[in-house]
Amino acid sequence: MTVIFDMDGVILDSERVYLEGWMRAAALSGLDGARMRKAVADATGVNDQMERQIMEEAFGSVPGWSYEKAFRDCRDYFQEIVDSGRMPVKEGARELLAWLRQESIPAGLASSTPFPLLRKELAKAGLYECFDVIVSGDMAERSKPAPDIFLLCAGRLGADPGDCLVIEDSYNGIRAAAAAGMRPVMVPDRLAPTEEMERTAFLILPSLTAVLEHLKADRCGASGELLNK
Repeated sequence: MTVIFDMDGVILDSERVYLEGWMRAAALSGLDGARMRKAVADATGVNDQMERQIMEEAFGSVPGWSYEKAFRDCRDYFQEIVDSGRMPVKEGARELLAWLRQESIPAGLASSTPFPLLRKELAKAGLYECFDVIVSGDMAERSKPAPDIFLLCAGRLGADPGDCLVIEDSYNGIRAAAAAGMRPVMVPDRLAPTEEMERTAFLILPSLTAVLEHLKADRCGASGELLNK
């Protein structure tokens, strides 16, 4: 078994901070807050290029609106949180990663975040060395929901896709993992599970602590749910 994680909203509580940054940008530009929340939700889990496309579709017709300015306002807020070391780590993340290392279970990270920012976020949280392989959005040709980033991560780990569990919070991430032939485990963050997610996800669990409990049960032979479902 190999476990591949998304980062934002799974390892780090950064999706909430990112939303706060975009809402700040919306307020500074006089944009509709509800429309911004919808755009941010649609862009959850995608790379920068696709995020820009989603934002321009939502706000490109607004007179005087500039994606560059809005992104800069969001980024400045986000960077302030990262640089100050105030980015929260999700509940159970450290314990789960430590247990995987203890059990010699390979752990990869496949995040749409560009590598320089990804590395800084993980380093500030003291988690950069916890992963055997890290793949960022700027390393994959296509963004989630395409499977590219997960297949690239599995390849670098030397893992068969069918042996990989993918821990994700976003709809696009779950779709990408399923398209890669992997077993997506949804741990919801800001996006609640939909009927599609219930059909597509291998499991839906409330937290990384619950993921750890399931993995420990499988390791002890008490449950075959994750390994044999």
